[in-house]
Amino acid sequence: MELMRPSRNIALIEQCAMSTVGIRMLLRDNAFSATQLHCFQHYEECRKTLDSGQYKTVIFSLNGTREHRRECFMSLTELANRFPDTQRVVMANDSVESRLVCQLLSVPLHGVFNKTEPLAHFREGLSLLLSDRGRDSDTQHNHWYLSQTVRMLSPTERRILQFLTDGYSISQIAQHLNRNIKTIRAHKFNAMTKLGVHKDMDLLNAADIVLSRPGAC
Repeated sequence: MELMRPSRNIALIEQCAMSTVGIRMLLRDNAFSATQLHCFQHYEECRKTLDSGQYKTVIFSLNGTREHRRECFMSLTELANRFPDTQRVVMANDSVESRLVCQLLSVPLHGVFNKTEPLAHFREGLSLLLSDRGRDSDTQHNHWYLSQTVRMLSPTERRILQFLTDGYSISQIAQHLNRNIKTIRAHKFNAMTKLGVHKDMDLLNAADIVLSRPGAC
């Protein structure tokens, strides 16, 4: 007798082997008996298998580096354009990254999971998504979020963010834009206020997300 093919295929893009093992163990639960997990370390590996349209959900697990975050967002944009019906999920490293992703990313997401929360929340959220009830869930209760609209940054604020992500100091930015340092700092403060961040590193993280949006620069 031919075995029935699992009806809910998930692609997991995760560079940490221990995290991959943990998610495999979680999906052995009876609630996921019709689910098959396909694991990849990089999106490039996953891309080769996408043309079949076999995945119901693609999960991107961020590794904490800005470079990987940028790569993830570019991949999400491509995935949304090529396979709009495939569910897109991000596993963020903490609550700050979770909030920035769900507030600022231009590509609509079906879920953002905070890795610092109990694994049971991930299990619950994934179960809701696979049952097509995720969009109707209480996002705060389940720690899953829908994308929100970012408050518009001014062209000057965007240019300053671009300079900051490229490693320029405030004084160097002032020279390039022919402005005084106090003016540049004021624009930087305004950008931080609009983005809801209070630390320079969080501003850089937010800038990576904002500048990944189409037409950002």
